[in-house]
Amino acid sequence: MRNYFLLFSVFFILESYSQEVVDKDSLWVTRGNIAVLLNQTGFSDWVGGGTNNFSGTIKFDYEWELKNNGWNWLTNVESAFGLAKYKNAPFARKIDDRILIQSILGREFTKNLSFSAFFNFTSQIGNGFKYKKDDENNEIRELTTKIFSPSYFQLGSGFLWKKDEKLWINYSPLASRLIIVSKRFTENLLENETYFGVAKDKSSRYELGANLTFHSEGVLLENVNYRQDLKLFSNYLENASNIDLDYLAQIEIDVNPLLSTQLIFQLIYDDNAISRLQVREVFGVGVQLKLN
Repeated sequence: MRNYFLLFSVFFILESYSQEVVDKDSLWVTRGNIAVLLNQTGFSDWVGGGTNNFSGTIKFDYEWELKNNGWNWLTNVESAFGLAKYKNAPFARKIDDRILIQSILGREFTKNLSFSAFFNFTSQIGNGFKYKKDDENNEIRELTTKIFSPSYFQLGSGFLWKKDEKLWINYSPLASRLIIVSKRFTENLLENETYFGVAKDKSSRYELGANLTFHSEGVLLENVNYRQDLKLFSNYLENASNIDLDYLAQIEIDVNPLLSTQLIFQLIYDDNAISRLQVREVFGVGVQLKLN
């Protein structure tokens, strides 16, 4: 018998749009990118075992900044959605899903320091499921989240310290947060249960607290760039010492103008969702095209 094997794994990152636009006649500075990440792994008579799979993720990031007479207005939009499909599995599974819209308006009163107001919206695009086996060992799934359920809205005022576009901290000692969910997930809850903090038969939860947002980006080594974002929120109305955390770090290594490596690492702690630290890691190697 003729034995053969096939093992194919490719990560493909296509930066179909990546640019920074500076118009001397305009007050606006913009930059952004669209990226596609594809991964395929195939096996045939592979003694070590393995499951054929295919996954794909599309990412969109864009940023606008306005500077004029001591005013600074920074708005950024980020989104990502990815699916993975395994051979003989009845369902595709999400590997990434997020939406972020963030806007910070500052009025400088000393060098690097401004009064500020901010707005933040985070949510997801697709349905989320919990997977398990039935009595006949068939995979089944249970709907746990859906588009815009949950959604987080934050609005507050405070102070913005900004060294430049690549390093800043915004602190709001007074910030409102509204959590909105679909009522279909709360109507069957027990009296002492909550869904992302929302009580039985409710569709929203209001929180009043403090918010801190930190952003940093730069160059670690030649052709090695990093970006990190940290968001903290404390709810004055309930367990103020219990701080929600969302930390996202991205490292990109440009091997050459076409080949790059990208590492994404994210930590989330929100006991309204789950009383444990959530960890996500994405690693990709592939081809990129930058248009600057």
